[in-house]
Amino acid sequence: MTDYKYEYVVNTVKDKILNGLYKPGNKIPSIQTLAKEMALNADTVIRAYKQLETEHWIYAVAKSGYYVVKSIAIEDEKSSIIDMLTTNPANEINPYKDFHHCMEKAISLYEQKLFSYSPPKGMPELTNILEKHMTTYQIFTKEQNIFITSGAQQALFILALMAFPHDHNTILVEQPTYNVMMNIININKIPVHGIQRTASGIDLSELERIFSQNKIKFFYTMPRFQNPTGFSYTIKQKKEILRLAKKYGVYIVEDDYLADLEINSKNDPLASFDVDNIVIYVRSFSKTLLPGLRLGMAIIPEKLQERFIEMKSSMDINSSVHSQGALEIYLRSNMYYSHVKRTKIFYERRMDALKRACKNELRDLANCFVPPTGIFAYIELNNTTAESLTAKLEKNGLKVWNTAPAYIKSFRCSEGIRLCICKTDIPSIDHAVQIIKRTLDSSFK
Repeated sequence: MTDYKYEYVVNTVKDKILNGLYKPGNKIPSIQTLAKEMALNADTVIRAYKQLETEHWIYAVAKSGYYVVKSIAIEDEKSSIIDMLTTNPANEINPYKDFHHCMEKAISLYEQKLFSYSPPKGMPELTNILEKHMTTYQIFTKEQNIFITSGAQQALFILALMAFPHDHNTILVEQPTYNVMMNIININKIPVHGIQRTASGIDLSELERIFSQNKIKFFYTMPRFQNPTGFSYTIKQKKEILRLAKKYGVYIVEDDYLADLEINSKNDPLASFDVDNIVIYVRSFSKTLLPGLRLGMAIIPEKLQERFIEMKSSMDINSSVHSQGALEIYLRSNMYYSHVKRTKIFYERRMDALKRACKNELRDLANCFVPPTGIFAYIELNNTTAESLTAKLEKNGLKVWNTAPAYIKSFRCSEGIRLCICKTDIPSIDHAVQIIKRTLDSSFK
């Protein structure tokens, strides 16, 4: 009964915000006032307000009370559109309060450094803790090999443009691949080659042929939870990719953006098997922490470090000192690991719901790939185009992403859509799959 009363308070306050009775910036009734009005225990209202604060409907002001905020979550609930397009982390699990504490602590702890430049390579305090942190992923590197960037995107941009020792200039990418990487390649007119990636992996014989017949600068890959498909390589496939890269003198850029969501403790990254210093390991803290943090890291082989830092220094003198300091404090505490644990459970449950719904509703209509965790699932279409389906789905109340921009223009594009679970709860996931089913059914008639 207590849970029912607490949920009733949460829903009542939400309804009043959505209906405009409590407007952004307005102070809402105090705990004691609302408890009296609703004939409830004050502890029940406290619990409800804490939940509303966690979900960013309200915020607390010391010695004043609670006020309404205008948040993405509130705006989304006003809309009937289900968003499986947006890739920002879910508001419910963003560690705003914990990280706010770390930001404040960083101001006091690194007060002098905030008003001066830090090394372009990154704050030593952060690279030091990252050296220890990476052992969690079975990557045993030295602090001097770790470089802090303004998001993983900056690291990818630098790597795409900088010269490599062997003077090769063609980048090999999976098809489909991360659309931001495609944008970097296209804007800078970098020679590019593609290799098809499916749920089963890539054709390793084809990979060897490409390595042997082309001057490949590096192979850009997302070995696990690939964007846009959610596909992952097996350990055996990773080791064979690494063997071929060594044989033909090709570097590998491993984008491990969702390392924190891995639920198989034995599924180590490519970099963990690299004894020849040919893997460039890149990751960010955007998808599982805070997108606005704009901090990434790259583990750079010694032969490439001088050129990498020269290019980074030409783009910015240093990445945000404040953000670096806050991340160092967050990593050094137990807060990061507690957040990762919650995040894993959050996405695993939603992906499980999506897998069940797709299996029940879409098995005869499309080929669905839903991984056990991660944030992306992929639907390959049989009898309709992704462009047409995406437009119809939006008219029917569902936003998804057509994967066409994730392909090289000359590469034969599979008709597919990406589903992102970041901004959906389980009922919305079920509803979304129903919309896909109805839309596909009507397309076939």
